[in-house]
Amino acid sequence: MADRDLELRHVTKRFGTFVAVRDLSLAVEPGQFVCLLGPSGCGKTTTLRLIAGLEEADEGEIRIAGERVNETPPWQRDIAMMFQDFALFPHVTVGRQVGFGLEMLKRPRDEIRRRVREIMTTFEIAELAARKPDTLSGGERQRVALARALITEPRILLLDEPIGSLDFSLREAVMLELKDVQRRLGISFVWVTHDQNEALSLGDRVVVMNHARIEQVGRPEEIFERPRTRFVASFVQGNNVLDGAVESVEGERIHVRTPVGGFIVPVRGIPPTPGTTVSFSVRAELLTERPGPEHDNRIHATCHAVEYLGSVRRYDLRLADGRSLKYELAAAAARLAEGAEVTLGWRPEDGVLHLAADGAA
Repeated sequence: MADRDLELRHVTKRFGTFVAVRDLSLAVEPGQFVCLLGPSGCGKTTTLRLIAGLEEADEGEIRIAGERVNETPPWQRDIAMMFQDFALFPHVTVGRQVGFGLEMLKRPRDEIRRRVREIMTTFEIAELAARKPDTLSGGERQRVALARALITEPRILLLDEPIGSLDFSLREAVMLELKDVQRRLGISFVWVTHDQNEALSLGDRVVVMNHARIEQVGRPEEIFERPRTRFVASFVQGNNVLDGAVESVEGERIHVRTPVGGFIVPVRGIPPTPGTTVSFSVRAELLTERPGPEHDNRIHATCHAVEYLGSVRRYDLRLADGRSLKYELAAAAARLAEGAEVTLGWRPEDGVLHLAADGAA
């Protein structure tokens, strides 16, 4: 079995009394595209800097290709890093920018010239060789930064919100290009973002972080469809989260009493005992205005606002206790008017029970 490209084992990083990363363990297999996702201050950028060697772990171990690198300087870790602002040298031509890494490795000049030509051709920036960064568009600067990072053929490329400064249309094009480059080269990417659309679109695996810890690791569809914790469900767009207490247990289902009614929720694993406080979620697109016999769960709400998103309309509904409920419909469907009252339903199997704070179901 090949060594993992990257492994973090119980890594902790403190800044004074503040814990930025707490007991974090993560493995990246060869050629994986891994996205670290979470709100600002959750620890994802600090994690990236620990991998890069720009910060030193207070506890735990960092291994690249099976070798411990805690004491290894950044330039000897077989990694490259791409920053949000691209960090291009303002007075250096594109050709020199791209070859910089090989110059630092003291490679022969002929080899540097050949590799620069090859990678600039790959990224379609060969005609930019004599230009300087201030004459380039955002997309061109992004390609130059990526070519510079990859010319040394690192084992892992670390990317800290690399497209956050680009406009929306360009971001979409660059995302597709980066994914294609990653697949062709077979290099592991570790990508930091607070944008769940980026993470779910790009990642082979998504790592959701909160308050210096990992909340869930999984494939994009797992994060989207089966959030493990209340935080993940609340963070991922389109989930409705309800809190309550277990009234009774019936086989692989529990009855949960909430401030807005009672609901049936499936259980995977050991069911919580009656009286236990729990939370569960159901996705906005799984609700229906025409509940049938299979939709055992019903909830009454009032339409507060409507958001048009092109292919769908998202409705902000208000429950009896004043909390918001999200509901999504295809834009071509009959529109729900603001102020209208509606009873929505969903199947018990469409609900997702979250883990408790101690990890129990």
